[in-house]
Amino acid sequence: MPPFIEELKRRHVIRVAVIYMAVGWVLAEVAGFAGDTFNAPDWVVQMFTIFILLGFPLVVIGAWAFELTPEGLKRDTGPAPEDAGATGTRAAMAPVAAHDTVPAGSSATAAGETSVPDSGPASQSSMPTGASAAPSEQSIAVLPFINMSSDPEQEYFSDGLSEELLNLLAQIPSLRVAARTSSFSFKGEKIDIPAVADKLKVANVLEGSVRKAGNQVRVTAQLIKAADGYHLWSETFDRTLEDIFAVQDEIAESVVDALKVSLLGEVPKVRETNPEAYALYLHGAHFFDLGDEENLEKAHRAFEQVLELDPDYAPAWDGLAGVYIAKTNTGQLGLQEGAAMARKAVARALELDDTLAEAHAGEGFIKMVFDWDWAGAQASIDRAVKLAPSNAKCVRRAGLLIANQGRYEEALERVTRAIELDPLVTAGYNNLAFVLMSLGRLDEAMEAARHILSLNPVQPGAHGVIARCLLLKNEPEAALAESEREADPSWRDQIKTMALDALGRQGEAQQLLEEYTEEFKDHMAVQIATIYARRGEVDEAFNWLDHAYEMRDGGLSELLLEPLFASLYDDPRWTAFLEKMGLPTSPELRCWVP
Repeated sequence: MPPFIEELKRRHVIRVAVIYMAVGWVLAEVAGFAGDTFNAPDWVVQMFTIFILLGFPLVVIGAWAFELTPEGLKRDTGPAPEDAGATGTRAAMAPVAAHDTVPAGSSATAAGETSVPDSGPASQSSMPTGASAAPSEQSIAVLPFINMSSDPEQEYFSDGLSEELLNLLAQIPSLRVAARTSSFSFKGEKIDIPAVADKLKVANVLEGSVRKAGNQVRVTAQLIKAADGYHLWSETFDRTLEDIFAVQDEIAESVVDALKVSLLGEVPKVRETNPEAYALYLHGAHFFDLGDEENLEKAHRAFEQVLELDPDYAPAWDGLAGVYIAKTNTGQLGLQEGAAMARKAVARALELDDTLAEAHAGEGFIKMVFDWDWAGAQASIDRAVKLAPSNAKCVRRAGLLIANQGRYEEALERVTRAIELDPLVTAGYNNLAFVLMSLGRLDEAMEAARHILSLNPVQPGAHGVIARCLLLKNEPEAALAESEREADPSWRDQIKTMALDALGRQGEAQQLLEEYTEEFKDHMAVQIATIYARRGEVDEAFNWLDHAYEMRDGGLSELLLEPLFASLYDDPRWTAFLEKMGLPTSPELRCWVP
């Protein structure tokens, strides 16, 4: 069928014309009958008929130019994909628990990396994200594409395709791309595009759908300008699995062209592998994002199966490194064993593809937490941010690294930038809270923690952050009450012990400390050291720091970020310990002293 006729059909012009003529004919007949019945002059019926005829071209032009949407009558700017579904309607998804956490005793990343949809009044926090101005026209959110396949198990494929597109676009320096954890939080939400864009601080939204049947795939995509709902571009691709990489490249190129993004080089290309390996990789990424131990094991198996099919597929090696870090964090792998395996996997990923930003960020994370190689970590994370400046995880890790070296004001800028890129993920606000605590801005730190709870009311560690701030504000009664609301015992009992001490309830505090030590001595040595430091038992605090060093406790990477160590600052052993860790010893780089 000729394209012009197809476009007439798509815009419903033919249907509107037929309906109008049918209704007009009926009205003309009724008018003639009424004229005869009431002896009206002939010119009345003639004028009525003329009005009907004159209205015909106006209605046809209106059908061509405008479309009726749930938000009202809007100008039609282009074809919408067949399978995309209702704008702003997404399939259901559980909260995501990612693995950007520090093994064994971390503070600043302990609240995890979870994003959830808004849920009532608690979500209406006033916590600023640092992005109050109107979003740049060259900013975009990639919403999870809808799974239109008959098998709901195929949702991993539609989600994975969306994430791959997001990662591809995030590599373009002049394009700001909302992070996955924030953009995917709208799955299952009936919400219009302008509202989504406002929450994510972007000017444009890419959405679509995927229908997969055997080796055949139909991908539809549409780029929407949030301010007015105009379709800037849309297309449907009917391809085989072998062509799925070309489809992603075409979509990325079309988005760049539609947004008139200025490029320093070519549009990034997706990394290719064979279709079976790619499907397994998307499966692994899906299971990894679910976060629990059972799904982590499924992710592990999926990534290993990918590498059996294609040993040179760098993203699978990077995925495997993430699994090893997560398993180390949960205690499924020993600290030294997990670190060695993660190092080897990420090194292989970078050997195969030195442009893989997430792998550079993972390498920097390992060097920071496991190796305490600060210069190496800086080089790796700087490389990651340069490759993918809109990747929130890379920017967030850059901020944490800077904070861990005592450069709190500079870290605040990076942490705020990460929140702008990923405003609905809890990890950014958790890092913000600890940087603010290090600067002595305790009320703001508590507000950041409350914003975490507005995003996820059951987020582990958030009540612990508030309790810690109250303790530093010398409000032990309030700190004790807040600590009782914390579900994670490693956070709850650490602060509770110190609050009981401050309230003069030494017997209860000592009993709780003994229980805490027995339970957590093998992986929370840094937290135990903070309790003794807060008590003023300096020798015991240093004993536990030495124990943490022997264990390679990851929490030591955040030593300069912890105000509870203030009582140790004037002891020569503090400077010596910092030197041993390779951290700066200048008093100017110490955090705020309560």
